[in-house]
Amino acid sequence: MGVERWSKVKKPLQIMKVDIIPLEEVKCHEEVIEDELEDFIKSLKNKGIFYRPILVDRNTKVVLDGHHRVEGLRRLGAKKVPAILLDYQTDEICLYTWFPIIMGDPQKLLDFLKDNAEVIDLGKDEAMDRVDKAEAIFCILPEREGIAKTVIGEEGLLDAVKDNFHMEYVDTLDFLEKLSDDKGVLLYRRAPTKEEVIEKALSGDKFPPKTTRHYLPFRYQDIRIKINHLF
Repeated sequence: MGVERWSKVKKPLQIMKVDIIPLEEVKCHEEVIEDELEDFIKSLKNKGIFYRPILVDRNTKVVLDGHHRVEGLRRLGAKKVPAILLDYQTDEICLYTWFPIIMGDPQKLLDFLKDNAEVIDLGKDEAMDRVDKAEAIFCILPEREGIAKTVIGEEGLLDAVKDNFHMEYVDTLDFLEKLSDDKGVLLYRRAPTKEEVIEKALSGDKFPPKTTRHYLPFRYQDIRIKINHLF
């Protein structure tokens, strides 16, 4: 919905069983982006059709994909949601994260971070390793002048960055090839574990938007359900 940049990957189509389940049963693990949510609700009202089923863990009813669709239906007062039920613990469902990107002068971002967090200079491999071990919130890529900036701060630091800079998201590190010294940066961060996703959903303490990216090796079909059937 305007803030994601996807890599072009061709995946085979697999027709999946779609169940209509009570909306109150599903549990979200991630917050939504209000602008995206408003766009979805507007589209749903105008078209009157629900096209894309959500993905849900069969055992816990945790939403794996479709947080904006779920919240949109809730705000409209719907009682049901079309869902594809999956076994989350299978290797077929992979869990990654979205990498935030900020275009423009990297120095402005760095100055902001130095005022709001601890920033240390490390080589790229060491910086990424610190992030993967959850010892730092993120590191700044691409590597420049032989160093990668590693940022240690509170969990809400990315929210502060988002409030002060225009942020978009990419699905892979391949996007680094498109960034030059004066064009922007990518914030490399650790993907959560499946156990952390379940814990967040069950506790109600949600991740910030775009923290998780669930990947299936196939694409599934769209549907056409009149939204009045979901009330």
